Amino acid sequence: MELWSALDLDPRRHQAVALVGGGGKSSTMYALAHEGAAAGLTVVVTTTTHILPHPRLPLTGDPGELPTLLATHPVVTLGRYDHRGKLTGAGTLEEALAAADVVLMEADGARLLPLKAPADHEPVIPPATQAVVAVAGLDCVGQTIQAVCHRPERVAALLGVTLSHILTPADVAAILASPLGGRKDVGQAMAFRCLLNKADDRARQGYGEEIQALLAGRGIHSVITHYTEEERGGQCWF
Repeated sequence: MELWSALDLDPRRHQAVALVGGGGKSSTMYALAHEGAAAGLTVVVTTTTHILPHPRLPLTGDPGELPTLLATHPVVTLGRYDHRGKLTGAGTLEEALAAADVVLMEADGARLLPLKAPADHEPVIPPATQAVVAVAGLDCVGQTIQAVCHRPERVAALLGVTLSHILTPADVAAILASPLGGRKDVGQAMAFRCLLNKADDRARQGYGEEIQALLAGRGIHSVITHYTEEERGGQCWF
């Protein structure tokens, strides 16, 4: 349970976890699912917005089928196809929790970009969620807001800068910690964590450590990670 432990989360206590932000939500969701299954837990992966289906996980759009599927497959995807071939949510979080030990859900989108500030309708975090993990890719540091952010105008407004502003570690920490950024709509009873992804060279590791220290100063626990090419998107774990 290496990633669960690094995030200071316990799947037996934090049974419903939402992932928000950009730069590695899907990889993180499947990494947590893989660790949960290895520990003997049953896991549902789903979305409150849209995700691409994992090609090697059983899929159902009917929460009533989850107990049967989970009896033979430790990780199952819950969702229904939309007209674009993506999955949308199906059923309720409570229905998924009734069937599985752990429910992991992507709660907003970022169009594969490493940093974002949510729109008014984002994220979609069910009230029964027990933990929220805000993800950011460290490859955003040193790049302009316009080049690497989803909803760049919102990022710029939140920071009080222009779209041509070059992002610093302090900027990333500010976005993640903000109640209009990574912490948007996180309830008081929900655990809040940050995951700083793509620390795959010395410079990015250094950026991550700087952001981690800034977040710690705000009382926010974070972890620095990177996924190998094989691990990205969770293809290798199932």
